[in-house]
Amino acid sequence: MNLAGQTAVITGAASGIGREMARRFGASGMQLMLADVEREPLGEVEAELRGLGYAVASEVVDVREYEQIEALEAATRERFGNVHLLCNNAGVGSGGPVVGSDDLDMWRWTIDINLWGVIYGCKVFLPAMMQHGEPCHVVNTASMAGLAPSALMGPYTISKYGVVALSETLSLEMQMAKSNVGVSVLCPAFVQTGIADSKRNLPTELIADHGAEQPGEQVLRDLVASGISPDEVAEAVHQAVLDDTFWILTHDELNAGIVARAQSIVAGEKPRFVGF
Repeated sequence: MNLAGQTAVITGAASGIGREMARRFGASGMQLMLADVEREPLGEVEAELRGLGYAVASEVVDVREYEQIEALEAATRERFGNVHLLCNNAGVGSGGPVVGSDDLDMWRWTIDINLWGVIYGCKVFLPAMMQHGEPCHVVNTASMAGLAPSALMGPYTISKYGVVALSETLSLEMQMAKSNVGVSVLCPAFVQTGIADSKRNLPTELIADHGAEQPGEQVLRDLVASGISPDEVAEAVHQAVLDDTFWILTHDELNAGIVARAQSIVAGEKPRFVGF
């Protein structure tokens, strides 16, 4: 793809990986439509990028709501015309065991954002992207958690496995259709973002029951703080779009674990808990 002058839509663009992707693709000359549920940080990012001379607009969007994704697509076409890059990046981190039912609303919240938000993005944006016929690309943000299971991270892991499967399916369908759309799935491990503090965006109706600090959240916060910088991830995404690379794996030291899991599957071995 020749990115200069083309249009990118990035959800979850107010912070973390989404913000750095906006900066990176803006530096490549792309027109930017940024979306996020956090109004003030989103406005700050938009102002920063406009100050750099980038063509940028933003919309406050809750990716759980199909109609809001439709409105985002319409606003993008009205402002910039055809969409060429869709980054379904909005996501939250939420743990919890499979057993028990007192956290079902947190499971729904996590899966609605991490998985249904990606599904909605593809459903809404792809028809027009395919129809206009110009080179396009979709980047879906999953996680290394979408390639390897982890105990007590049920809603997050399941949602990210879903994004990986969705992306693989979409890639096959785009090849089958001989379409103009490339597909990538981003699977990072720990990155220095605010995902460990995702509860800042809890809906009002969930705060009373689930807003308090839970055991293990500070450990997750520390692990995230020790991760790689989000601009490294954004650079990898940028290169994957240019090269039409499907898998975006940002932590080479974990690749052996992916291979070991595949080998255990064909060997018929059950998942093995090795401790924290």
